[in-house]
This record gives sequence, structure tokens and C-alpha cells, in this order.
Amino acid sequence: MIYAIMDIGSNTVRLSVYKEKNGEAVNLFSEKEQVSLKSYVKDGRLTEKGIKRLFSTLANFKEVVDNFDDIDEVHPFATATVRDVANRSDILALIKDKLDLDIEILSGEEEAQLAFVGAAVSTDVKEGVLCDIGGGSTEVVLIDQGKVIKSSSLSIGSLSAFNDYVEGLFVDKASRKKIENRVVQLFDDTSMYREDFNVLSAVGGSARAALMVYREYYGLTDDVRSMDAADFQAMVKDIIKKSDKKKMRLILDIKPDRIHTLLPGMIIMNEICKFFSVEKINVSQTGVREGYVYSKLLGRS
Repeated sequence: MIYAIMDIGSNTVRLSVYKEKNGEAVNLFSEKEQVSLKSYVKDGRLTEKGIKRLFSTLANFKEVVDNFDDIDEVHPFATATVRDVANRSDILALIKDKLDLDIEILSGEEEAQLAFVGAAVSTDVKEGVLCDIGGGSTEVVLIDQGKVIKSSSLSIGSLSAFNDYVEGLFVDKASRKKIENRVVQLFDDTSMYREDFNVLSAVGGSARAALMVYREYYGLTDDVRSMDAADFQAMVKDIIKKSDKKKMRLILDIKPDRIHTLLPGMIIMNEICKFFSVEKINVSQTGVREGYVYSKLLGRS
């Protein structure tokens, strides 16, 4: 079986195609489009411009899928932004009517669980805390003996943090503090208890981009997959102190498509590390999409 997964996030929409081989999901190819859906939300609704942006992206991805006769099933799913907007039903109906795509809405709890299952494909997640920093929300999962013991969905992500707290293009000391305070407040609101965990397993594009910056900053090789939490914190503070021009050069050299969301995502991750007294960050190369395939399609929990 060959499955096409369309992951509709708050910042990016991704198409990933997997082939089942001996019970494993092998990624054949992936594409992504920066759509920044969260930026098109006004008064709790996705604007017409945002809907057109989403529709155009999904239409392009569907055309890619339709050109491959071997794809057996197509599974589009959406997370924070589409999940939360008041006109969600109208959006889903439009996509179904015009593109014949049934978009599944993942709850925050489902998203957290799938992030855990997906991370386990490439990372040891038997115990500790796991986070998946998206564009509009951050999923936090506490793990013990290879099982989820608590999960929470925080209503802040790399793009929403930028939209809500950053005045210019880049984070400064004041906006960093606002983002940090918001993360702590959200932990309090969700009654997430503070506990020491040595290891944070980080999932998603924000985490992978942060790792790229970390390797560049400390002169490490591309095979490095983990970060020292104290060194990560020192790096974040140092980068934020730099001039906007130096920040721009750094990000453009490493991850230009995250020019405005990279630093907010790193601040959220750093605050999670502080909250749980994390010492080491392991960055997973797999996440929610792989978790969706293994859990929902291949029946692995």
C-alpha cells in the first residue's frame, strides 16, 4: 500500500508519500508549501484570502498525487488553525466539494499522541518529555516506561508567537520575555505539573530548524542529532542580543523559509526545557505524519 498524507498546519502544508514495506512506512517523497494560515485568521475566522491560499496549495498537492497511479489512499488532516476557526465547517465543505478531499481534524490530544508514536520511529522516547512546536500550537507529552502519562496542547506556536508578541521582523529581549511568560501561563492553565526530566524529545520542523542553527553556531557536523540544553539556552540568548542584520544573515544562511518563526519557536522550546529542567534535547527526524501512518493506517500504537 502507498499512502499520501497531507498535513495542514498553521504555518506550512506538507505532502508526504509513504510505502508500506514489511510493516514499516518508507517515505518516498515529500513536498511543503509555506502558507502561514494563522496569519489569515481575523475575528476567529479564516479570511477569504486564507481559504484561497489553502485551496490553491491543496489543489496543487492533489494534482501531484493524481499523477501517481500507484497511490492507494489519500489522507489529509488539519491541526491548530483549521481546528480552531469558527468557519471550519465551511472550509471542509468547500475542499470536499471542489477537490473531493475529506480533511480530518486532529484534536490537540490526538496530535500529541501521534507525535509520540512518530517520534518513537527514529528516537528513543521511553521516558522524558516530548514537544511538537507547530505554527499555532505546541503539543507537550510526558512519557514514562514508553507510555504517555499526560499530554497538553498549548495554544502557542512559532507563527502565533510571532504574530502576537513580535513587533518587528525579529525577536528582541522584550518580545522574548512576553513569549516566555505566555508559555509559563499556558502551563499553569493546563495544570501541567512541573517535574524534572533529563531528556526532551523534540518533534517537527521548528525543532529540526533549531538543530540546524545549533550545529552551525557550535561548528558541529550534520550527523549530530542532540543538543545540550544549557548550550541551547546560551545560544538563544546570544542570538537575540545580536543586531537584526546579523540575525537575518544567520537565518537566511541556514533556514530562510523560517525567517520570522525560527526564533519564536526556539524560545518556546527553551522555555519548555527550563520548565522541566531538561539537560539534553534529542531531535527526532520523524513526527506527526509518521505517527499518523503507523497509528491510524498500520495499526501500531
